[in-house]
Parts: sequence; structure tokens; C-alpha cells
Amino acid sequence: MHTLGKVDSVLDVGCGSCDLVRFLAENIAQKAVGIDIRDSNFHEQVKSTVDGTYHSADCVKNDAHSMNSFSDGQFDAVVIVHALHELSNPETALSEMRRVLKPGGTLFIADFAEGETRWNERYYTLEQVKVMLEERWFRQIVIEKVSNAPFLFAVAKK
Repeated sequence: MHTLGKVDSVLDVGCGSCDLVRFLAENIAQKAVGIDIRDSNFHEQVKSTVDGTYHSADCVKNDAHSMNSFSDGQFDAVVIVHALHELSNPETALSEMRRVLKPGGTLFIADFAEGETRWNERYYTLEQVKVMLEERWFRQIVIEKVSNAPFLFAVAKK
């Protein structure tokens, strides 16, 4: 599975408590931004464990279906962890994620897969995720299911 590597900017969609945003700022990106529909407003400088300099971590209230506060091609990477199944219209949100990615940027999805029975929610099959990504013009799509667990990882390029 492809990893993000080091990037200048990353967006975490459905950031919740912003813990992943802090981790991304410390280890992956110069600037990490998280969005969530809940009220998540904070900005802090986080000392990077990788280069020892301070990186920014921001979490803001925003809807993944309409990220008008971000410009086209603003981020090197977009991650969405445990949130794809939460979206009311994942197709629209994935289109927005593609829009805010730079050309060649990476989308990383980690979520429960069909077969999971927690919380009586709807989860997607690998094929459904693949189709959603293909229909939004993502390329180099790699999707894997975790062995013996209803969990999937997907990586795609803009």
C-alpha cells in the first residue's frame, strides 16, 4: 500500500478530536488542516518529531460536501479515516476532495468495510469504493481489505 510520505500540506476530512491532525503535523506535513461538521476550532504550532521545527495544525468547522473555504489544488494529500461511511453523499464529498488536491496529489481512505456490524451503519464494499473513485476521475487506485477484518484501505491519485 502506498504511503503519503512527507508532504507540505494535508487535509483530514472528518477530523473529530483533531488527534490525527496533530500527528500529521508532527510527522508528515508542514501544514495539517482538519475539518469536521462539529465545532472544531483550534490552531496550534506543533513541534515536528521529524525535523524539529514547528508545523501548523488547524481544525475548523466545515462540511466535506462543500469545502468552499479551500481553493482548487490547495493540498498535497487528503485523508479520510473512519468517516467515509458517515457522509450523507460520499460521491459529492469525494469530488470536493479531488478538487482541493493538487495535480498528482494523494487521497488516502481508511474505513470499515461491508461486513462490519457496529452502530448499525452502512459500510461500502471494495468494489463500491473503487467505482466511486473511478467516477470522480481518480487514478492509480489501490484498494485492500485487511485480512480477517471488515476494514479497508484505499489510495488514489488525482
